[in-house]
Amino acid sequence: MHNFILAMKQNSLTIIIPSHNEEGNIVTCINKIPEFKWKTEIIVVDDGTDKTAELAQELTGKRKNLKVLHFNERLGQGGAILKALEIAKGDIIITLDADYTVDPSEIENIVTPIFNDEADFVNTSRFYYPMEKEAMPFNHKIGNKIFAISASIILRKHFSDVFSGARAFKKILIGDKLTEKGWPALDMLFAARKNNLRIKEIPVHYKARKAGTSKVGIFKTGYFHLKEIIDKTRKYYFS
Repeated sequence: MHNFILAMKQNSLTIIIPSHNEEGNIVTCINKIPEFKWKTEIIVVDDGTDKTAELAQELTGKRKNLKVLHFNERLGQGGAILKALEIAKGDIIITLDADYTVDPSEIENIVTPIFNDEADFVNTSRFYYPMEKEAMPFNHKIGNKIFAISASIILRKHFSDVFSGARAFKKILIGDKLTEKGWPALDMLFAARKNNLRIKEIPVHYKARKAGTSKVGIFKTGYFHLKEIIDKTRKYYFS
């Protein structure tokens, strides 16, 4: 069955943009998404309290492939992605942060290996190229490196970055196997490895956010990821 899926022609793309209070970024983020040769849809999933959903909705008149979902309860980044996956029609899924710290112009480079059947899952790394000044605090860089090394050892595959918000995969292979409603990065990587997906790492340029504030707290988010990687390691090897 897996070999049959690999042989299927992939010809459509869904871009999922989870968002929480990104009214200062969402319009630019959407407008930066170029036209592609593949059939493409954009799904913005907002669970914030500002005008993000309203501003995104105003763009649907010009971008017919744009869908906007708004929820009053906090979903979490992973929860937002799961909601989008329920309606996503694309063969290939790519997730993109609403603050466009990874520029939408890099989408084609990220998804092309999957469309060319060179990979099933693309992880992106922000550590190959020089980052913009203030794009990532020093303590976040250290934390990212520690988790990347840990995940590489556990999954027996080298990753230089595991928390970039931009990653792509064949929906049919792991779309229904994702469960994490908080921060979904490790959930995706562990699912990809457990299901023997061909994983490729692509370097991306990482920029400082232009508006709003980051939702990542070094201690709270770090503690969440520590618990998560312990739990997923146990399940990865013993379930």
